[in-house]
Amino acid sequence: MLILPVIWGSYYVASQRLVGYTSVFTSGVGIRFLTMILLTVIMWRRKELALLFQIRGVWKRLLLIGTFGFLLDLTAFIGLSMSSAASGTALLKCDVLMVNILSIIIYKQKFTWKSWGFTFVMLFGVVLVMGIDLSSFQIGDPGNIFFLLSAFFVSLNAFVIKSVQLDKKNPVCDDVVAYYNNIVTMFYFTGTSFIMGTLGQLQLVFQEREVGLALLLAALGQTLIYVVYYYNLRNYPVWLVKTFLLLMPLVSTLITFVLFQERMILEQYLGMAVVMAGAFGILMEQKHL
Repeated sequence: MLILPVIWGSYYVASQRLVGYTSVFTSGVGIRFLTMILLTVIMWRRKELALLFQIRGVWKRLLLIGTFGFLLDLTAFIGLSMSSAASGTALLKCDVLMVNILSIIIYKQKFTWKSWGFTFVMLFGVVLVMGIDLSSFQIGDPGNIFFLLSAFFVSLNAFVIKSVQLDKKNPVCDDVVAYYNNIVTMFYFTGTSFIMGTLGQLQLVFQEREVGLALLLAALGQTLIYVVYYYNLRNYPVWLVKTFLLLMPLVSTLITFVLFQERMILEQYLGMAVVMAGAFGILMEQKHL
């Protein structure tokens, strides 16, 4: 589970570099297209391609997973256009709290006060790592509604994915879920990019080496996210997987520090220590359950 935030953090850095050259929707098309090719190769090697047609009873949920995948990106993008990235980052991380609440409702999950405490400790550490100024945070900002919607879609999607993986009549393998999620999301991104007239930006992939490299790394990261994230969702509670994803900003910050020489301040180092302490506390709490 600890490797997931490393993969996701790396993907975040690569995709962030990519959207510096193209629109977010064009980047979405490119990333999902290359990911589709990589997933096809993986499924061919595993002799799973025939499973793509064995989706009776779950195909509606597979379409819903892809739809949620697009909506969580779209609402986050709208939020970023209306509010600050700092506020958005803080609110998007609230998905861990939404997942906890949904776990109580759906699975009747019971959390100890220590589990809640360590989760809030990690959230506080994330705020420190990302340098978010809580004094300037405005919950009434219209853009924040879209950030909360994005966090809600992320949370819901995790439960829908798990329901398809563990369906009583037709359980679907992780690669099939990933494939449909990716291709449905790709269609949405393609349609949106076509309407906005940004599809032509894809030619930059062949014209500029930096753009092509960023796209390749982002697609590789997206593929690994599908593989590792879905494995974790299948084998661990959704709330635990989401909690450990709070380590992702820590990974992203370290990568930008090492590769791009971005300066870090004392507050960020302190935040990293707080996040790690919270994660260790949750691990120890799980060990005693």
